[in-house]
Amino acid sequence: MTSSTNPSATATPLVIKHPIEPDAEPAVRLRDVRLTYETKQGALLEAVDPTSLTIRAGEFTALVGPSGCGKTSLLRMIAGLTPPSGGAVTIFGQTPKKAQHHKRLGLVFQEPALLAWRSVEDNVRLGLQLNPRETHSPTNVEELIEIVGLSGFERYRPAELSGGMQQRAALARALAIDPPLLLLDEPFAALDEITRELMRYELQRLWSVSHDPRDPPRSAVFVTHSVAEAVAIADRVLVMSPRPGRIIADIPITTPRPRQPEHEHSDRFINDTAIVRAALRSPTTAAVPLDAA
Repeated sequence: MTSSTNPSATATPLVIKHPIEPDAEPAVRLRDVRLTYETKQGALLEAVDPTSLTIRAGEFTALVGPSGCGKTSLLRMIAGLTPPSGGAVTIFGQTPKKAQHHKRLGLVFQEPALLAWRSVEDNVRLGLQLNPRETHSPTNVEELIEIVGLSGFERYRPAELSGGMQQRAALARALAIDPPLLLLDEPFAALDEITRELMRYELQRLWSVSHDPRDPPRSAVFVTHSVAEAVAIADRVLVMSPRPGRIIADIPITTPRPRQPEHEHSDRFINDTAIVRAALRSPTTAAVPLDAA
């Protein structure tokens, strides 16, 4: 298949874009969003209690909570993949469907979901072929593959790659459209611990770069079961209660960026993880008031 987007020496160079912009249009706004499922027996199951939340442009937010608490459901409502049972979701002031249409969000799931018959390069190009950017400079796919550390593996197929390499390719595919919002649902859960630690710092680096200087700083919502991962990556950690899920703590992480793995041995990191763990152990107590503006 001939690609409509080819690597070009004149493509806009990558720029670092990670400052939080408090006065800009919020990346995500939830207003009394809730989710109710109907079981096979016809009973109603409350999955997510009414939740209000604002995520600022350029902010990296992590969602943690016990299994089945509604973290993924909340992320899917933000992405527009699951319609809420009530309330409203906006992405940069638009509905999730309009945000999808305007290529304003990228999705990375627990499984890389690469097409087995396509090479790394062709999998990354798929995002551009399905979601061409009409107003921005073309993405240099070759450069993006180099950025995620897969140079030399452009023609390899997914079965020939390790789990970490597959997830790098999935990240590159999501970043190819240069989305101002990145949504990640436990993208490292299937990786071994060593690779997982490496990938969380790789993700921070990838999150902070953009191809187009006209885009706002990239925001991210990251679902994880790992407290250490959340504290290492995020600007704030949202703790959810057991089902029906609701946000019971909003914990700021003030460690300056860029962050290095050595930070995880610091007193600040140990203290922040202790605060998040305390919130998880006390699900009826909000450790920090939630900004529901």
